[in-house]
Amino acid sequence: MNLLTTTYKRPHLFLACGLLCYSITVILSLWEERITSSTPYTQLSLSLELLAEYLWSVPSALFIFSILIFILWGYYRARTRGIRYLKGFAHPGLPALLKWCLLLPLLIYSVVPLRWAQLSLTRSPESFPDYTPFDAVLLLLTLGGTILLCLYCFTSLPSGVVSLIEKVTNRMYKVRERPFLGILLILCLTLTGVIAYVVLDHIPHILDSIAQLFQAKIFTTGKLYAPIPPHKEFFDYAHVINDEKWYSQYPPGHALLLSIGLLLGAPWLIGPLTGTASLLIFYLVVKGIYHDKRLTYLSTLLFLCSPFFLFMSSSHMNHTSTMFFIVLFLLFYSGTVLSPSLTAPLLAGLSLGYAINIRPLTAVAIGLPFMLHLLIRTCWTKEVQSKKAVVFFTGISFMVLVLLLYNYFTNGNPFVFGYQQKYSTLGFLGNTQGWTPQPHTLKGGVINTSNNLIGLNEYLFEWPIPSLTFVFLLFFLPLKKCKWDFLFLSASLVLTISYFFYFHQDYIFGPRFYYCLTPFLIIFTVRAFLALPPWLETKHFDKRRTEATLSLLLLICVTCAVLFSVPSLIKKYSSDYWWVTSKLHNTVKEQGITNAIIFVDCWHPPDIPQPNLIYYGSGFQYNSPNLHDDVIYALDLKEKNRELIRAFPGRNYYYCPFFWDRRTVAW
Repeated sequence: MNLLTTTYKRPHLFLACGLLCYSITVILSLWEERITSSTPYTQLSLSLELLAEYLWSVPSALFIFSILIFILWGYYRARTRGIRYLKGFAHPGLPALLKWCLLLPLLIYSVVPLRWAQLSLTRSPESFPDYTPFDAVLLLLTLGGTILLCLYCFTSLPSGVVSLIEKVTNRMYKVRERPFLGILLILCLTLTGVIAYVVLDHIPHILDSIAQLFQAKIFTTGKLYAPIPPHKEFFDYAHVINDEKWYSQYPPGHALLLSIGLLLGAPWLIGPLTGTASLLIFYLVVKGIYHDKRLTYLSTLLFLCSPFFLFMSSSHMNHTSTMFFIVLFLLFYSGTVLSPSLTAPLLAGLSLGYAINIRPLTAVAIGLPFMLHLLIRTCWTKEVQSKKAVVFFTGISFMVLVLLLYNYFTNGNPFVFGYQQKYSTLGFLGNTQGWTPQPHTLKGGVINTSNNLIGLNEYLFEWPIPSLTFVFLLFFLPLKKCKWDFLFLSASLVLTISYFFYFHQDYIFGPRFYYCLTPFLIIFTVRAFLALPPWLETKHFDKRRTEATLSLLLLICVTCAVLFSVPSLIKKYSSDYWWVTSKLHNTVKEQGITNAIIFVDCWHPPDIPQPNLIYYGSGFQYNSPNLHDDVIYALDLKEKNRELIRAFPGRNYYYCPFFWDRRTVAW
């Protein structure tokens, strides 16, 4: 309140402070190399690491947690029982103080990378935030400067600018629904289609998606698995089970969709189509739940402007299809609660069940709060008819049964998933999946969660300020929330906690394990964006100026993302992303090579005991399950290559050292 009062009376003070923050940011950026290599900076870093290690310990965590529980208990007892010696806990400002005490550490946790704690843990090549703690300080300074300048503009933005911004936004909100939505859908399909075909070269780049494309090829033959190939060791690939049967370790849901794309001759289109459909359904969800045109329009626009959404929707990854069925579930679940129809709960159950057939952990984690909510409203408050709950859970049970049957026919046991079949574990707390030497620990969970939150702050919108800024504001300011806000928040927290206990974490087009939280985070962002001006009006700020200031801030952030971040992402993803490329296969076609087996050299770095299967994805993805291809790509196993040559008589044989020299392909 004091800050807002000062802003209202002396706005130029905040203009000066905001410009000072920006100036310090620029100066530190220019002197970054000299500062970070200096002795005082090194000593300070070591001291902070020692302090962090002390605070990291279990006793410290338990002590802080105990204090928090004691304060909450004291506040509850003082408010409900009026105990005299706890009178201090009844202070009306205590809840706000607790919120901000939680906000600041959480904000820092979601911005500053824990590099000092990651050194002893094995991580994938793309698991680290691509900036340092020094960069995080620059980001926080930028955020501070932005907040101070906004406080200045809340009282001093010129009236002409306010009127112009109002005119533009009012025209946008007056656009009729069909043209607005139609333009966005066409734009979404066009952008994702171009990115998929041109930037990503219409091929899968990630181990997961290559394995699922292989499974889709098996499905197009009418089978669940293929027979093992001759000399199977030449065709080993990550996440593909090559034992008594040959198939992908993943549940069947996404591969079935890719098989439709294969039958159409364009599996790369599945991502853009499901992404565009997700945008449409997201629009319907927001419209049906909140009944607010401004919220609906702005949320849909922001969804389309999310680079995380656009690039993931352009890929072969199963996160895109999972989110499609999640938002479809949200659409029908809202119908389950709000309408008398039994069709909605059935389709809600089937949609969530299909998502379970793609990414079980993600779907169950997001669906759990909604299932509990339905049970409470059915069995406790009696607001929902019991037959709706029966139909809903029947739909889920049917899809779960499909998954169990698939497990039985592929893995030999309905309760054994492909992950377990491949690695003998699911990789949760205390375990790994065999390709990392250390078991997953609570420390690893803290690091993974930090990395994923940092990734959301960076990849979700690619703004010059943290992407989750408005999300923090929504839940730490006294703004009115509805039951859907808390349901979406609960789903977000359950998913975050679930992946806390899972050993793996990496960035693929962003923090992919959190990708299905995108709809919730965008709704939270826009809810805070629209709720701030009315709240600030109660603090004697001009509502028109605050709305215009926030609209201007949003425009600047989106423009910065389009002009600076998106081009760099395009460059990153078009440069043989994750060391997988179509250049090898294109060279084969250009040189007219036929009836051949190509041994792909994947021995990089040279001292590894086994070939690096990441590189083999550039060839493996072009193999069919029956290996009847004109050109077959096999692993180079050095002196053992003669065994495969004898198994395929009459073929031409080539050796490809492609990954040793990225500029040429030698044969």
